[in-house]
Amino acid sequence: MRIALVHPWFLAMGGAEATVDALAVAFPEADIRCLLFQPEQLPAHLRGKDVRGSGINWLPGKFHWYRQLLPYWPSAVEMVDLRGYDLVVTSDSSIMKGVDTDQDAVHICYCHTPMRCLWDLHLEFYKNMPGLLRPVFRYGTHYVRGWDFQAAQRVDHFVANSRYVQRRIQKYYRRESPVIYPPVDTGKGYVSKNHDDYYLWVGRLTATKRVDLLVSACTRLGRRLVVAGAGREYKRLKAMAGPTVEFLGRVPGDQLPDFYANCRALLFAADEDFGIVPVEAQSYGRPVIAYGHGGSLETVRVNDLAGRPDTGRFFAEQTVESVMDGINRFERDEYRFEPIAIRRHSLQFDTAIFIKKIRRFADAAMNRDRLHEPVKQVYRSRFNAVSAAVTPLGNAALNTSTKTNGAREIVALPGVRRNFRSSIAMHMSG
Repeated sequence: MRIALVHPWFLAMGGAEATVDALAVAFPEADIRCLLFQPEQLPAHLRGKDVRGSGINWLPGKFHWYRQLLPYWPSAVEMVDLRGYDLVVTSDSSIMKGVDTDQDAVHICYCHTPMRCLWDLHLEFYKNMPGLLRPVFRYGTHYVRGWDFQAAQRVDHFVANSRYVQRRIQKYYRRESPVIYPPVDTGKGYVSKNHDDYYLWVGRLTATKRVDLLVSACTRLGRRLVVAGAGREYKRLKAMAGPTVEFLGRVPGDQLPDFYANCRALLFAADEDFGIVPVEAQSYGRPVIAYGHGGSLETVRVNDLAGRPDTGRFFAEQTVESVMDGINRFERDEYRFEPIAIRRHSLQFDTAIFIKKIRRFADAAMNRDRLHEPVKQVYRSRFNAVSAAVTPLGNAALNTSTKTNGAREIVALPGVRRNFRSSIAMHMSG
């Protein structure tokens, strides 16, 4: 069986790239397809595999202007050559769900989120655009949004990375999707006997992460904050920080464990689809003070109905005052947190569990689709054979017709509708 793993681009190592790395372990025989990549940016388990980019992968400076090519990407995605593959697994938060696959291939989309600049955050992206680019963004996203919805209908099976994203998939694509949480390497976590007095932030310094709230809150409270990460917001954040805030820049992965294990708590103000960093912090037994929205509601345990110990505290709003309130509430009952229980909670998100679940889902999808194909053909022929017989009954079910906003609406009597469906079911099963 030929398998392809498809991801848009490999720019830096983030949560989506870690997921592809775990997918490569789950499907070791898979080839890798993407639009853009550089060999040094590939995750560990992708190196040495058959990795191919798109026709513009050779262009210099591609990682600086690829975002401006949004209207071009649909045609580029449809040109990704997946002929001959039996199983295609796309890792998608943008447009890779739109790849063309063979008729008998099974396409599973592991969806990190529907593309946010097209859907739930469309107006926010528009308002943050420079004035001259707004018309281009407006009409470009209008076209891509229609294409994105149609592309989602070609996917055989969606898998969501959280319940938060699951609801978004249903809302914008009208598709069902089971949840398989993304992989987190909790196995290397440990509980330190002692911890220091600093709060911690880990991740990219971008506007959507709302690190500015954490910097301002800790500056006003006089609390130590260690910021481990780099990004476009670095200079602005450093300019607004007080003397208690320390910026480390990008911290190598082998040094992060000490910062996690010895922090007082992790601070997290982002509205994330899932949020890998809070799980990583909990794998070291450290509590999380997080914005109580989105993926954090699924990864941080607070006021559990089953009575299990809390693993953090939530603050209600993305404001400096709300973050300060969350820190103060945490400090009032800091002694209640149990590091061993916090670490135990994190283990449900381990990479090994992800690999087991995604492999099991793919096997079931392949077996189900192969089993159902001949059955579908039989049912199609039966439906065509009985359609003439049920048409009179269907016509009888039409009770009234009204006009609503220029569209014709058909209303059926409830009892007749049930009989109509029963008749179809009887003929189809006969």
